[in-house]
Amino acid sequence: MITPNRPEDVAEVRHTVPLTQLIHLMAEYQQLGAHRDTFRAAPADDTFVRGCGIVAGTIATIGVICLGVGAWQGGIALLVMAALPVLLAMRRGLINRRDRAARIDLFDHGVTVYRSGQRVAGFRWDSTEVRQQTIPFHDTAAVTYRLTLSGPGAEATVDEQDFARARDWARAIQSAITATQLPTAVTAIDNGDTVAFGELGLSLDALTHRGDTFPWEQIQLIDAHSGHLRIKHTGTWRALAPVSTIPNFYIFNELAERLRLTPVG
Repeated sequence: MITPNRPEDVAEVRHTVPLTQLIHLMAEYQQLGAHRDTFRAAPADDTFVRGCGIVAGTIATIGVICLGVGAWQGGIALLVMAALPVLLAMRRGLINRRDRAARIDLFDHGVTVYRSGQRVAGFRWDSTEVRQQTIPFHDTAAVTYRLTLSGPGAEATVDEQDFARARDWARAIQSAITATQLPTAVTAIDNGDTVAFGELGLSLDALTHRGDTFPWEQIQLIDAHSGHLRIKHTGTWRALAPVSTIPNFYIFNELAERLRLTPVG
């Protein structure tokens, strides 16, 4: 087999290549380095399937009793009726197995995400933006492990409902992206540039948001409240962007705290 050289090539051979090999082909194309960990789909917990089983079992039991007392027509009708929830449960089970054919694979320089029926998506730590649904400040808020990854030509959402060990993969992805991209952002700011994080911008002089400028010496605190980033500016709290819309939030927060605590001049 010829190793694919482009994402289109990966898609063409998808139907003939085992999933693990397909993931490593994408990792090779993206130059993600050595494989480090795999996170499988979360175990299914489907009350619908269990409910269908209970209904089918109850109807079938009554049908057998009817047959035992000689009520053949009623018994057969009930057994036929019992087959319906069984078929529904089987169909739901097939859907569950399809949806659970998903995995996250971590590599030295990036991550791949696969869901059944979709292409393998590859992301490099140095070119990926990650948005997280909720982020705690000072361990005071519950965390929702739902990340949206976007990179050149690819986007994927990974959720704690779909993938097991959410705390592990979420922290691994956030930490790797932060460690990889933070030095570049620091250099850009030191050179006098403004680094953008969605609608927010950070520079040596100030934090900016939608045309408003907040000099660092006027910002006393930065935190998150009710899902929004907020700042205490000249003694007054101001809500800015929703946390879930801020790309690479941990890089933003690290830079903002450094600049707030050591403002120029």
